Amino acid sequence: MGKYIDDTLARQAWEVAAAMAARPGVPAVPFVWDGGQWVTLGGQWRDVPMIRRGLGEWLLAAAKSVDAGLSEESRRRGLRAHLLEAQISAREATDPDEQAYFRAAAEGLSAELELISEPLGIPDNPALVKRMSEVASELLSASTGRANQLLAIASQFDAFRAAMKDPADWVAGLSAVPRSEHVRTSAVWDAFSLAEPVLARSLGVRTGKSLLFAAMDKRFGARRKLSGYEGWRGVTLAL
Repeated sequence: MGKYIDDTLARQAWEVAAAMAARPGVPAVPFVWDGGQWVTLGGQWRDVPMIRRGLGEWLLAAAKSVDAGLSEESRRRGLRAHLLEAQISAREATDPDEQAYFRAAAEGLSAELELISEPLGIPDNPALVKRMSEVASELLSASTGRANQLLAIASQFDAFRAAMKDPADWVAGLSAVPRSEHVRTSAVWDAFSLAEPVLARSLGVRTGKSLLFAAMDKRFGARRKLSGYEGWRGVTLAL
């Protein structure tokens, strides 16, 4: 594997961390990728050492949460097994005292099960905890180049990406071409949905599409009817 954890394993660690980021009670991710750089949740820029430290410490905390969750899941399985045994024993017992004993035991086990938090919803794999801790350690201590590589992997997950507030930000990244060129509006929307699913989810398809097309009209001119369908002249998509 070499000096550092394999990128495929690092991606798995970030994937679990991304799932953890959405769980109630988990601290907010301190930095998010805005498409050009890592920023605070408020959009402020910070230097690389602070970003590395913040995300590395957050990932270590997430690893501890996963570890605790896996321990609870193991405990949950044990309680369920004992509960099943108690229920069977209560049904098969012929002595009233024995029946009462096993029923009381089953009730106690059921109550204990209800006190355990909901499952994590991740694979029951202790190796994931080690993987997350390894990625966190690399973020905190590896070379700047390696840290940037790990941050680039993290930026691919929605949990670590800033929600785009305005479709015009996406439109600004499109290139102008000779006015003889055009693009179908459906192709624009498909590319937009592929590029920024966070915005499509936050605004809704109808609102997002309306704002996107308004931004396109503002930059490239109003859509024109071209051979039976709508499109803009003078724009090319980065698909």
